[in-house]
Formats: sequence, C-alpha cells, structure tokens
Amino acid sequence: MKIKKNYVIKEIADQYVVVPIAEEAIRFNGIISLNKSGKRLWEQLQSEKTENELIDYLLSIYEVSQEQAQTDVHNFLGTLKANDLLE
Repeated sequence: MKIKKNYVIKEIADQYVVVPIAEEAIRFNGIISLNKSGKRLWEQLQSEKTENELIDYLLSIYEVSQEQAQTDVHNFLGTLKANDLLE
C-alpha cells in the first residue's frame, strides 16, 4: 500500500497537516493533522510498504514495544483507509 498521489504535508505552527491538491482537493473535504511519528509513517508510504514494514520502521526509530508499534500503525492506517488516502 502507499499514499495516493496529490496529497502533500505542510508544516503549520509545529503541526503537520495533510493537504489535498489538484483533483483530490475537490474530493477530500477535511483536514488530517499528523504528529512527528505520523509524518514519518506518511513519508514511508510515499513508496509501497506493508503494515509489517511500517511496524519494523517504528521499532527501528522509537523505543516502543512491538504491541505499541502494531497499535500505532494499525490506527494510522485505519485513519488513512477511512479517508480513502491509500492506493
């Protein structure tokens, strides 16, 4: 899975916000804000990644348990799927 094209991240007042561009700006009518780990996962999803690859990525950069990384990735992907942002 990976992020659909025509979405970018903007940093606004120390927050990261997903912004639709081009035709996606007509379809997507909301705002998704990301924390630093969300931004890093988003960046990973610019190319094809599996859920396990994302979990391993979080484990490589943060001192969190396997269970916490799985929960965080699962919740993050759930938000992206609910907003139809994944290919």
